[in-house]
Formats: sequence, C-alpha cells, structure tokens
Amino acid sequence: MPVHSIAALILWQGAELSGRDLHLLMVFVGIIAGALVVSAGGMVLTSIFAAKLLHRVHCIAKEAQLRTGPILDKTNALLLDLSPKIHAVTTNVEQISYSVRAKVDELGETVSQLNQTVQEIHGRTRVQVAHVDGIVTGVLNTAEEVTHTVQEGIKGPLRQVAGILAGVKAGLEKLVQMSPFGRD
Repeated sequence: MPVHSIAALILWQGAELSGRDLHLLMVFVGIIAGALVVSAGGMVLTSIFAAKLLHRVHCIAKEAQLRTGPILDKTNALLLDLSPKIHAVTTNVEQISYSVRAKVDELGETVSQLNQTVQEIHGRTRVQVAHVDGIVTGVLNTAEEVTHTVQEGIKGPLRQVAGILAGVKAGLEKLVQMSPFGRD
C-alpha cells in the first residue's frame, strides 16, 4: 500500500493539474477537515459525558459508603456485645447440667424425694435454654435484616449505574452508526 501511494504521488506531481482538479482536491480536503472536526467534537462530547458519569458513580459510591458504614459498625458492636452474654449463658447452662447430674448420681437412693426438685431444675434449665434461643434468634434476625437493608441500599444505586452505562452505550452506538465511518 505505501508503494502505491508513493507511485501515485510521483505520477500526480508529474502531471499537470487543471483548475478542476485543484478545485476537487480542495473540496475533498475540506470534506476531510470537516469530518475531522466532527470527529473531534464527538470525542469532546464523549469525554464530557464520561466525566459526568465518572463523577456520578463517585458520588453514588461515596453515598453507599456513608450509608452502610454506620450500619456495619452497629452490627459489629451488637455482635461484640452479645457474644460474651451468650457464652456466659451457655456456660451457666452447662454448669447447671453438670451440677444436676452429680447430685442425681450422688443421691441415687433418694431419687423419689428429689424427683420433684430435679424436674424443677430441669424446667429452669429449659427456660434458660429458651431464653438463649430467643437471644440467638433475635441476633440472627437482626443480622438478616441488616444484610437485607445493605443489599437493598446497594442494589438501587447499582441499577442506576447500569442504566446510565446502557444509555451511554446506546448513545455511542448511535453516534458511531450515524457517522460516515460507522456505515458499511
């Protein structure tokens, strides 16, 4: 291809140019210059839209961070606060269970007299276990609600970003399709 271009340049320089040829040459150079100006304008518009999109995405990310940060901090503090309490309750339940077992083994002859006492202790243990179960269920429900809230807080802005990107893509495709270079 470069050899053909050089050969055409040599033949063109050797031939005499008529006024019509010069006029056509100037028209084509003008068309090329106009196309370059339109292309440069398109690039400037694309750059402006990209900068706006980048700014909007940055604002959305900052807002998501501001919204989810306190929620995560509160959840972490709640888990740190409840963890020792749950451990203490389970330790107490375990100690009560060992204590009851030792007393039952030790006082095997008086099982009939202690049967009522053991049932009472067993009832208290169930209440403690139910209480612990309620606390754990509450913690899990709270964590699930926090997770759901965080997911919903992130999904909305991400959908907006996806919509914006789709709009920019469609605009660029239309711009390329409308340009003289985009048509086949």
